Amino acid sequence: MSCVSFRAFLCGIILLLTTSAAHAQSPTPEAELNTFYDQLNAYRTTRYQPLPDLEALQLPSTFSGADLQALHLQDRHIVRVDLVYTAFRLNPAFNQRQLNLNRIRNLAAGVPGLLQDESVTWTLVEQTGCNSPAECQPFFHGFVVYVARHATTATSRADLDSLTRKLRILEKKRPKAAKKAPGKKVACNLPSSRFSNRQMARSLRRLYHCPQRDAQLVKFELTVDARGTIQTVKVLPPARPLCTTELEEAIRKSVVFNSGFPINRKMFPFIAKGVIRLPIGPFQLLGEADMGFTNFALPDSAARLYRVFLKKKNKQHKNDYCEARITKKGELLAASDTATETLLLPPDANVVTRVMQRHPEWNKEVVVTDATGSMFPYTYDLLAWLQLSALEDPKTFVFFNDGNDQPDKDKRVGETGGFHHVKTDSYEAVKNKLIETMKAGGGGDAPENDAEALLYAQQLAGPDASPDLILIADNYTFPRDAKLLKNTTAQVRIILCGVHDYINPKYLALARKHGFTLHTIEGDIENLSKLLEGETITIQGQQYQVTKDGFKLIQKT
Repeated sequence: MSCVSFRAFLCGIILLLTTSAAHAQSPTPEAELNTFYDQLNAYRTTRYQPLPDLEALQLPSTFSGADLQALHLQDRHIVRVDLVYTAFRLNPAFNQRQLNLNRIRNLAAGVPGLLQDESVTWTLVEQTGCNSPAECQPFFHGFVVYVARHATTATSRADLDSLTRKLRILEKKRPKAAKKAPGKKVACNLPSSRFSNRQMARSLRRLYHCPQRDAQLVKFELTVDARGTIQTVKVLPPARPLCTTELEEAIRKSVVFNSGFPINRKMFPFIAKGVIRLPIGPFQLLGEADMGFTNFALPDSAARLYRVFLKKKNKQHKNDYCEARITKKGELLAASDTATETLLLPPDANVVTRVMQRHPEWNKEVVVTDATGSMFPYTYDLLAWLQLSALEDPKTFVFFNDGNDQPDKDKRVGETGGFHHVKTDSYEAVKNKLIETMKAGGGGDAPENDAEALLYAQQLAGPDASPDLILIADNYTFPRDAKLLKNTTAQVRIILCGVHDYINPKYLALARKHGFTLHTIEGDIENLSKLLEGETITIQGQQYQVTKDGFKLIQKT
């Protein structure tokens, strides 16, 4: 709760005590502290709820030096700090910003170097669920400091035990080799559109006002995710000029699917192709031929699991329909789903599989993976995906553990190492290399050497290889060595693991600076480099603002 009126004297005493209790060091200059504060993420919520996936240490706003010392923050790996307070105030003129600055200054005095640690994410959280001193009293006020465990060879071996147990379950379900068979027939329905062809054509006519209205048939193609959300719209090169960008946007707004492609009681992403007859006539003349879909297809990754056959309407079927048969790889997927249902995994544990299947167009020639600490659910998912994907050509896999267990004090940016790589088309070889990496070290402190690993992988691939790199990274722990990427020409696709609260703004800034793309279980974040300073963007329900130094969260759902 804000310190106001009759409480101002008490708050002054508290601030004085906390300042004197802090470790002696040069205070942070006022201008520097204000610049730091202006870059902080900030959002409102009814009542603050700590994150479930990290260890949270609470430090009340009235903390003393003894309270601070009891947490041993100088000996822990801090990954995030939330300053929590309430919006209610008795005096409208009360300066919440100044109080927050004082609190941050006091914490920084007790934990030297905290403000300078670029791997730590800071967030201001304003609670709006109370409207009086009595109602606000039970609400938490102060710092919530999230810390990560110190990963060692011992903790890595515990993670390795969990990984191998999961792999045994998965591999026992793997079907034995057999002669190619047509596969068991399974349920299949074509993706359904929320609107009829007539309704979609009406919407197009209302939204598309291009002056170039030559009569022609225009083909288009949509990629749609497993929830039925359109990801991309592409108008194929037409025979005559038209306003392509405007038409693509009109299609995006006019086409709404109810779901993904339903096969075997599951939903899959799909590709929809269609045709539009231009110019679209007046409402009263609209016919079904003005717009319609001509084909539906699964991406390559899903097509390996099910053979789908599109059928034209006949005497038994009034509309076009589909038939599907499960493949051996599909049987393996069903087995792996059964296996993982019994395991305690994070909500996005299958993010690697989901993203890889979502993008059959990626070459996937070089995959760089964080194999430290609690990343093992995602390295397991990588191996599960590999079992379902044919490694037709040798691919390069680089696993890194942030220094092969060397002491944190000896780590130097660009010289940390801990890389283990293999170029192969063998699942077993990839699995063995991952196990080798985990045995060699657990990572130590929270920030890792992702950038160093990317440059190592790029060097391995050679100058003639594709510049595309896939990085599987931890959303919570931003790399300590991102500055190494200053002159990189690589095109990096970052699969973010552990995005349960919001996307780490530091990764958004990294992607915008270098033209990288980010990928979560929910979707893809691309073209961030086109955003200008001051612009806002909504990503997966959260609103971010582009700042001079990167991004900051300004609204959270």
